[in-house]
Amino acid sequence: MASPETRETSNKNDPAPSGASDPEAQESREPEGARKSTQSARVVLSSVNGGDPETDEEEDGPEENLDDGDFLSDFPDETEELELLHSRIGSLAGLRLSRFAGHLKKLCLRQNFISHLDPEVFHQLTKLEELDLYDNKIKGVGEALDNLSALSVLDLSFNLLRSVPDRLEFLTSLDTIYFVQNKISKISGFTSCSTLRSLELGGNRIRTIENLDDLVNLEELWLGKNKIAKLEGLENLKKLKILSLQSNRITKLEGLQELRDLDQLYLSHNGIKRLEGLENNVQLTTLDVGSNFIPAIENLSHLMKLEELWMNGNQIPDLHALESELKPISTLQTLYLEANPCQTNDMTGYRRKIMLALPQLKQIDALYTRAAAP
Repeated sequence: MASPETRETSNKNDPAPSGASDPEAQESREPEGARKSTQSARVVLSSVNGGDPETDEEEDGPEENLDDGDFLSDFPDETEELELLHSRIGSLAGLRLSRFAGHLKKLCLRQNFISHLDPEVFHQLTKLEELDLYDNKIKGVGEALDNLSALSVLDLSFNLLRSVPDRLEFLTSLDTIYFVQNKISKISGFTSCSTLRSLELGGNRIRTIENLDDLVNLEELWLGKNKIAKLEGLENLKKLKILSLQSNRITKLEGLQELRDLDQLYLSHNGIKRLEGLENNVQLTTLDVGSNFIPAIENLSHLMKLEELWMNGNQIPDLHALESELKPISTLQTLYLEANPCQTNDMTGYRRKIMLALPQLKQIDALYTRAAAP
């Protein structure tokens, strides 16, 4: 089990859940060069310094001039997947993507120098289901994606967006959005996005949870590493299963009453002062409230499906509440209480006392117990 600082992420490249999006992009493990078949093509040129929204906003980088030749000419028109990674692409014109329009379903243009999305290029790609523009220099989308009614996954993470792109309502099949690590300050633009299942907005500048009422089918909401001070605006998200608000400014557990299907809740690295407000969240299997200011283990005994509880780095003085609050939860397997006074003031007896009180545990902090042995 990883530490809370590395468990949770707000980006698809780091699926294991600790404080929203990881600023480091994972690079391809493919050898440099190209791989082709009748259905997919992957091109990885010698990597250059990847774009960084905070430092490279005004830098164009050493773009590849593609207008003088089509370096995709060897790939068949029937290609369904194109991945052009680290390819120094600044303009899409030279790629002649229209040739693949009848079959292309996945287009990945990660870690390039793209700043403009040409409607003439994208309007022809009506079969496109996944569009990955992670780590480019895009400031806006305009009307470029209006014809992509089959698009289900859109990744514009690590770009220069200052607001959620307009006209998302044209993407009538949209299932998953990644807008991680941009400069977005307000949640907006999701009207009519009722098909959306997962929304990732970690690592932005958002202060308020708002304008999500139309997302009635949303199951995952990732808002880590923002500036959010209050849990609110969630009452219509009745299908929500995963909620992550790590590394924000929340001081009170509230506003979760309608989230009866919530399975995983990540709230570490905030300013929460008490465990409360979870009366209706009886489906929870994972609760992470590590690195807050919580002084007591309380109001948890009704969470009979809980498997993981992270309360490390709080202000819990002793272990007196373990039997009354956690022993009835037979499903509980993992408990993190390190970096509390109950551990730092009793280094020798801490682990033994937990094992005696909670024999069902298979892991205490980073170490497995005897119960975990096969």
